[in-house]
Amino acid sequence: MSNTPKPPRLTVQRERVIRLARSLARSGAYQDLTGILAELEQVEGFHAAKPRLESRVLRDQLNRICQHARSGQTLRLENL
Repeated sequence: MSNTPKPPRLTVQRERVIRLARSLARSGAYQDLTGILAELEQVEGFHAAKPRLESRVLRDQLNRICQHARSGQTLRLENL
C-alpha cells in the first residue's frame, strides 16, 4: 500500500479542466482560448483552473493547438 497522499480535490478538478481545454482546442471548433474559456465556465473546477489557463505558457499552447486543428495540420509535441 502506498503512503503517497492523494492530490487535493481542487487540484484534480483543475487538471481535469486543463485536459478538457486541450481536448476542445484539438477539436478544431475554437479559434482561440477565448471561446474555450466561455465553454468551460460552467465546468466544476473552472475557477480554480482559469488563472493557469490564462497563464502565458498555457494560453500560447492552447492557441497554437487551436490554430493547427483549424488548419488541419498535424501538431507534433515538439511544436508545443
